[in-house]
Amino acid sequence: MSVNQAAPDQSNATLTAADLGFQSVGALSWSKTIAGHTVLFRILRGVDQLAAAEFMQRESLGLSDLDLLAGSALVSCVETGGDVIGAFLEDSDGGLAGLCVGYGGYVNRRPRILSEILTVRPGMRAFGFGTELKKLQAAIALTRGFVEIVWTVDPLRAPNARLNIEKLGATCEDYEEDRYGQAFGEGFYGNMPSDRLHMTWDIASPAVHDRLLGRVPPLTLADIEDLEHFSPNRTDAERALVYLPSDIDELLASDQNAALRWRLTLRETLPVAFAMGYAITGFVRDVGREKGLSAYLLTQRARASGS
Repeated sequence: MSVNQAAPDQSNATLTAADLGFQSVGALSWSKTIAGHTVLFRILRGVDQLAAAEFMQRESLGLSDLDLLAGSALVSCVETGGDVIGAFLEDSDGGLAGLCVGYGGYVNRRPRILSEILTVRPGMRAFGFGTELKKLQAAIALTRGFVEIVWTVDPLRAPNARLNIEKLGATCEDYEEDRYGQAFGEGFYGNMPSDRLHMTWDIASPAVHDRLLGRVPPLTLADIEDLEHFSPNRTDAERALVYLPSDIDELLASDQNAALRWRLTLRETLPVAFAMGYAITGFVRDVGREKGLSAYLLTQRARASGS
């Protein structure tokens, strides 16, 4: 079921682009200064504009023509209530600096956006453009009556975990093995099975709004220093940790077998934790700098929901 974008439901529009620091510069454009750069965010429409999204997927994600979303397919996003959002640097050559793609619809009568792609051009990933693209996506979705955004992410990518969980406030309680097949994005994912975490972002919740407005401090080592690694033999732990490498790209370049072992370790661990009632609710990077480790924070779902 598609969303009637001509008559959006305004009931959930409690957090606007302006609240998040975006300045409207046109019907489909916003401007914001990020890390000293003036960035123009623009909704892309039409095959001509969306051709840049094809190039971005090849350059940033290493996708083949078979795997990428073509402009002729992306042109339909707007008809579902979703959109394609591009980020452009004011002082650059005019090419895309970042890209966010989402389709709208309903699952179990709940209006949601499926965020299919978020990527930033290599060399620009430290500036926070990805965070701002997601914030804008959420603000636009709220004006259209959506209450959540969902997407999948590689569980081995610590920078993505920091963005999705700590900066945005998304959570996860579902693991999928080899979602796209082993050949997907071979140049980016190292020809490993394309296992994915299913993220859920409750964009209508006050807790998420507080996080997006900078009112929630990130987790620190002190917050988790007394927690143990998850064990299926412990049923009384309200919280636990699951480790992952802090830099999977470095590991892929130096030892692909070790990277694969990490893939299989998380594949064995996280589904068991989810089945026992845990959800990923937090992330702390560099928990053991000498070992190059970061950590997911698992919380029992009843406690995480406050019940």
